[in-house]
Amino acid sequence: MYSLNEKISLKELSQILGSENTETDAIIERIVFDSKIATKGDLFVPLKGKNYDAEIFIEEVLQKGASVITKQKISGASIVVDDVYASLLDICANKLNKNKVKVIFITGSYGKTTIKDMLKSLLGDKCHASKDNENNEFGIPFTILSMPKNTDYLVVECGARNVGDFDLISEKLFCDVFILTAIASNHLSTFENLENISKTKLKLKECLKNEDNFVDGRKIENNNIFEKNKEILKRTLALLSFDVDLDEFIFKPSAGRGNIIKLHGSEIINQTYNAHPDTVIATATEEDSNNTILVLGDMAELGVDENKKHEDLLNHLADFQIFLTGKIFKEVSKKIDNQNVNFFENKQDFPKDYLIKQLKAGKKVYFKGSRSSKMEKYLELLVND
Repeated sequence: MYSLNEKISLKELSQILGSENTETDAIIERIVFDSKIATKGDLFVPLKGKNYDAEIFIEEVLQKGASVITKQKISGASIVVDDVYASLLDICANKLNKNKVKVIFITGSYGKTTIKDMLKSLLGDKCHASKDNENNEFGIPFTILSMPKNTDYLVVECGARNVGDFDLISEKLFCDVFILTAIASNHLSTFENLENISKTKLKLKECLKNEDNFVDGRKIENNNIFEKNKEILKRTLALLSFDVDLDEFIFKPSAGRGNIIKLHGSEIINQTYNAHPDTVIATATEEDSNNTILVLGDMAELGVDENKKHEDLLNHLADFQIFLTGKIFKEVSKKIDNQNVNFFENKQDFPKDYLIKQLKAGKKVYFKGSRSSKMEKYLELLVND
């Protein structure tokens, strides 16, 4: 449920927003974004995306007895604002202030979800964190508004795909600790260059109450990704004055983010959730090339030199036996003079029998690729055999 963790009148909320309350007052018990479930006691916030604008449902919601925030000059239980999204962030800031919660923002080109999950595990039941895939401009306020009243720590995963995505968030919201996991050349189809990626993500640094509370993963030099993450955790927890022995910390990754599947007496390393050349190198090279087979799918949004980056990756992993799939890897594999590199087109020619045989012989199989590659469908061919 989305709420301010307290009942509030529409007039009180309009004063918080510095906006105009027209005609009718009401008591707000929860906040909704779906017009279908709006009812008396709800405040409907009409979000606007590239292909939709929920303002068209304002009249319908008012007829159901709910209140609304709107840009329209309209009669009824409404607050008229210039910018609905900016007002939503103001509501979030008000909730954070009243709940006096320690706020941690996490962003970066990769590793956000793993750090978030690690922190949630360490900070315990009094920690509220972003749900999976809830890290965009809407997911950030969703995380804040779904935070229970008894929360001590709030961990917010922040993702950006366009220049300026964090501009309004950095103006309206605040945090106690800001973590930047890494900067890499993904989403170049929208960011265009690495400098724009860096500037956009570092915009969140302006949210810090204390500018010294910045944990910069770029300055942690450790090729072992788990050890690097532990150092990020160590620095973050110190800033939160949270005492815990990380040497005793055992973390089980969520599905597709490095979890281990025991099968045929060996292991499948499931990294299917997403991929970037940097994360492939960081995670694959932790394995023994003599005892691990890599199954890799295309990596998306790497920009105009994506083929070169895929080729460089394969050269870096030349000691491994590798099976590739995807349009980019199909072209790149033609240029690679390495008998260890093999290509398969689809499920029909996926080397299932060979990989099962290798698992039974004690070898590990590592899967990774971008979301668009859907590498989990190949992994499932082994698991569900």
